[in-house]
Amino acid sequence: MGRWGWRMGGALILLMGLGALWEGLHLLPPRYVARLVPEPLQVWFWPAHPAAVPTPSTPVSPERLAALLTPLTPTVRPSLVSTPSRTPVPSPSPPRPSPSPTSRPLPTPTVTPPVFPGPTQAARNTPAALEEADVLLYGVRHTFQTWNNCGPATLVMALSFYGWRGTQKETASVLKPDPEDKNVSPEEMAAFARSLGLGARVRVNGSIPLLQQLLRNGFPVIIETGFEPDPRQGWMGHYRLLIGFSERRGQFIVMDSYMGPNQGIPYAEVDRYWRHFQRAYIVIYRPEDEERVRALIGPVWDDDGRMWAEALARAQEEIAASPRDAFAWFNAGAAFLRLGRAEEAATAFDQARTLGLPWRILWYRFEPFEAYLAVGRYADVIALADANLRVTPYVEEWYDYKGQALLALGDREGARAMFQRALQFNPNFQAAREHLTALTP
Repeated sequence: MGRWGWRMGGALILLMGLGALWEGLHLLPPRYVARLVPEPLQVWFWPAHPAAVPTPSTPVSPERLAALLTPLTPTVRPSLVSTPSRTPVPSPSPPRPSPSPTSRPLPTPTVTPPVFPGPTQAARNTPAALEEADVLLYGVRHTFQTWNNCGPATLVMALSFYGWRGTQKETASVLKPDPEDKNVSPEEMAAFARSLGLGARVRVNGSIPLLQQLLRNGFPVIIETGFEPDPRQGWMGHYRLLIGFSERRGQFIVMDSYMGPNQGIPYAEVDRYWRHFQRAYIVIYRPEDEERVRALIGPVWDDDGRMWAEALARAQEEIAASPRDAFAWFNAGAAFLRLGRAEEAATAFDQARTLGLPWRILWYRFEPFEAYLAVGRYADVIALADANLRVTPYVEEWYDYKGQALLALGDREGARAMFQRALQFNPNFQAAREHLTALTP
């Protein structure tokens, strides 16, 4: 072989090697792409994704939509539908001693100058003016999240207020054993806190005044919100820890695992993104403070029927004000579902999908799967699960819901494979384990 032939052979081997490297990088989990590939080139390595959640095949009739806007009467109190359990009570290391009373938060004097708007969410790392805070809780240790880890990191920050010195690695090992898992539920986070001997309460349909009251009484609050830090990344879910607020600036003071400590975020912006998750919030507290927290949250502390009825009324009001608000329709669907009205829930979810939902919404909120299963629309469950699994295989709930649909259609072996796959990603996923056990002779 001549010199030219050797050169051609070498070039071919080099091209084949580069091709193999390219294909290998495409198979890497996203966290490795984020570390190994320069940011301008990362877009080439992310899997293609839809612009929005797939729309239903049949449009919803105006008559059916109008029926969903009829307010509940006081006598309509359907049986509630509970959320499936995911994770058993974890057993992390015990908490450190609680901080001394002198380290507990003390509110600064109230100020009443006119409110003026703060920075938008797009403005990264916007420190709050702490000296103007009406309430500021001290003793929280800020933690920047590792890859896709806002839930475990935010939980660590909240627990640090009560003296726990664990790390997000410890919380993540229980909450999301697979680092690529896209979602940690509020109930999972609350269960972790309870395992440390603390109290924790998860509620929805919160309000700005309620958040202020909890903070004013010395309780930091975790909220689950939508998040759009970068147009290239698009919408995603995110947890934040509220530690104070300033009436003068009209903003909360937030410990954000992504944006940094002591972020000032306007009330209106908090509520805009908070409602994407039905205004869900988590309050962690010492057991001796439970009655105080109960009094602050009020009747919905232990009355799920009232909580979801009020959430439905709020969603209906938002729909009346803005009929093309996809998130308002989604929240109405979730409330209908929890009130035991699965047909209405499925219709509301259809309308939300028709109007257009962010393609990542089903990474975090699974109510449409539950509603479609309840009304026997198994093809919709499978189609939505498959649409998400084509983008990422790391969300164990999708396998479980698809498994339930396959089982309802008579495909026991297909269902078994789905439940097993879910448990491969998260061995702590209790619902999938129960479904798999039920299939075992």
